[in-house]
Amino acid sequence: MTESNLPQLSPPQFTYFNEVKHSVGNDPFVTVLNIIELPHDAGYLIPVLVRNQEKAQALATIMESQKTFGNIVVYVVVIYDGQVVNPLTDTFTPQEMKKLVETALKTNRYFIFAAVERFSPGTESVYPVFSKSIIQFFNDDLSDLYNNFNEVAASVFSDVLRKEINSIPINPSTFDKSPK
Repeated sequence: MTESNLPQLSPPQFTYFNEVKHSVGNDPFVTVLNIIELPHDAGYLIPVLVRNQEKAQALATIMESQKTFGNIVVYVVVIYDGQVVNPLTDTFTPQEMKKLVETALKTNRYFIFAAVERFSPGTESVYPVFSKSIIQFFNDDLSDLYNNFNEVAASVFSDVLRKEINSIPINPSTFDKSPK
């Protein structure tokens, strides 16, 4: 095989872009623009446009703003009305975080509800609950006959949302009943 005939794999920054696009972007009030390569090898930028200020503030707070894949850095910015939205820096209780998650995701087609439950003794966690759905997109995945990326929605949201805020874990979960 010549080098041009070898299988080509999707770079991790494009897989991550598609995860953001097909999870957070599955919302009528959110548009994920194409990934932008920054000059001088500074990394990549994923712009997320949000049409509601409160939702934009909540999304900017709960989403990962930076992801690193080896020497590749991907930045995610939330934009409302042409301006970059900074994450809230408040100290949240678990109940306040639950409301923040609900504000960020309430119109997302995968999101069902959020709950606060005990994670371990003395620690409560926020559980955004998503439908039993598969997020799928072409990704040069050699383990899939059609080269698709296939993952449960909650797992994809686990990749794009922060793991914790104010030491309160965020644990995306899958709804335990099939939709009717």
